[in-house]
Amino acid sequence: MASGAGMLDDEEDEDLFAYTYGADFPQAITVMGSALLGGRPTNTTLGPVQQLKILVGASEYRAATPRRPGKGKPLPPSEFEGEQETESRKAAQKACQRLILPKPKGETPDCFIRRLDAHRNAPEALIAPMQTPAEDEVLFAKRCIAVKETAEMPNVLILPKTERETAAEFEERLAAAKKSPTLLFPRGAHESNAQWKVRLGFAAKCKRTILPRSSDEPERGFRDRCEAQLSCMKVMHPYDPKREDEKSFYRRIEANKERTAFAFEPGDTKAINGVLGEEKQKKKAEADGSTPAPAAADDLAKQMAEMAKVREAEDAAEAAAAKEEEGKAKAAEEAAEAERVEARIADMKKKQQEMQEAKEREEKEAAKSFDVERIAINQIGFMPLKKLLMERGVPKEQVFGAANKFALMEVAKKWADTLKIEWVEEEVAVS
Repeated sequence: MASGAGMLDDEEDEDLFAYTYGADFPQAITVMGSALLGGRPTNTTLGPVQQLKILVGASEYRAATPRRPGKGKPLPPSEFEGEQETESRKAAQKACQRLILPKPKGETPDCFIRRLDAHRNAPEALIAPMQTPAEDEVLFAKRCIAVKETAEMPNVLILPKTERETAAEFEERLAAAKKSPTLLFPRGAHESNAQWKVRLGFAAKCKRTILPRSSDEPERGFRDRCEAQLSCMKVMHPYDPKREDEKSFYRRIEANKERTAFAFEPGDTKAINGVLGEEKQKKKAEADGSTPAPAAADDLAKQMAEMAKVREAEDAAEAAAAKEEEGKAKAAEEAAEAERVEARIADMKKKQQEMQEAKEREEKEAAKSFDVERIAINQIGFMPLKKLLMERGVPKEQVFGAANKFALMEVAKKWADTLKIEWVEEEVAVS
């Protein structure tokens, strides 16, 4: 099994014990494991490092050459993959060292092509298909871009967006993933936005995965675990009330700080006592006065102060998010109103144009209906000639601009094609 230099460095001897993820187990690992292992169910009790080892081992691929045999074979097409898409996937597979998963239900053709392109640019990456409905095409494209930007880190898996993760939180995780070789879990089911930011801040500086906060994990313990993970070589398990109490949890964190190369299972008091010593010995020392007993009231006050800070941070984050949403809604409303105004203006212009065209058509039709008028200039009066010219379509301003009937005649000659007036010298009756 090849581990490369990515997420699996120095983890060949990872200790095995049962992990409890709760609602935070990545669905993408289940989907990928099922496809790569021929439908076998995923063991969700393995740690994140073991999960990645299994995916890497099952996805290894090497195209055959005249000098060496190949390894693995392209996965069969899914029922949602067209013949041309299967051919495109097999063509892309030749350049990759990790198997490309077939197109699943919900992944659009455009996103499928983007995923193939990401595989070509990051041939050693594990890439999960588009996860609907949590991911849309824009967010999936951003994940593919992040995969390509981490091409130098083998065996990296950037988890898809989850439904409990906001778009902003997802993009924060993508930004961190571009710089970190570890598996970054999305915002946990039991994490506030402020707690998520705390974990992400530590994860950006950590060489090991930091698991999300568990449902009953105390705030101080959560922060202590995140901080301790910076120096620990193994992935620390969150607080597990079914296997340990809070005191044991804090002792486990202390044991991890003392033995950074080891992993301690929740509730493994034997291993923890082997590092920290028996609890009863500490109590005896406290009773003898050689070691001052911890001030429980002070610890409680500190914990309450920390929780108050977290609540303040949560409230501030929620208020900022609400303000941002309000701003977006207002901007969207203003944009929609602007579109409606533009539509109304365009409609009015169209109606005006139609009215103008109809008027012109009427004038042309009216001009066509006139009979030829024979007029003697010395016979017709000034006012009757003005009226006649306007009736036959000469603009009013040109008619009123003429000072006498001879000037009117000159104006009329400019409209000779439409007026149908014939000027004669003899006297004729004017109708």
